[in-house]
Amino acid sequence: MYKLSALFLLFVVASAAADNLNCIQNPKRTKACPNMLYRTAQLPGMTAPGLVCICASDFAALLLQPQTEGDKVSQNMTRRQMEVIYGNKLQPVLNILQRQN
Repeated sequence: MYKLSALFLLFVVASAAADNLNCIQNPKRTKACPNMLYRTAQLPGMTAPGLVCICASDFAALLLQPQTEGDKVSQNMTRRQMEVIYGNKLQPVLNILQRQN
């Protein structure tokens, strides 16, 4: 019985933590993210490292190497739009997605 109670308590705490977690994703997203990534990191504005949730699919276009000049221009425009949305968190998020953090 004790093990069952402990397991239930762990589930409740984990569920509450997931509900309080702000995921970094496109604010216009209406469907669930198909590629959610959870990492421990310290992003700008955080006082200590913590669990970070990132929708990797929303940042995929910035992780690709542009093949043409048009792709490069499009990627730069996307980056600028995301910098407006995410500010100084964008580069640390990209570093996490590129496994540089």
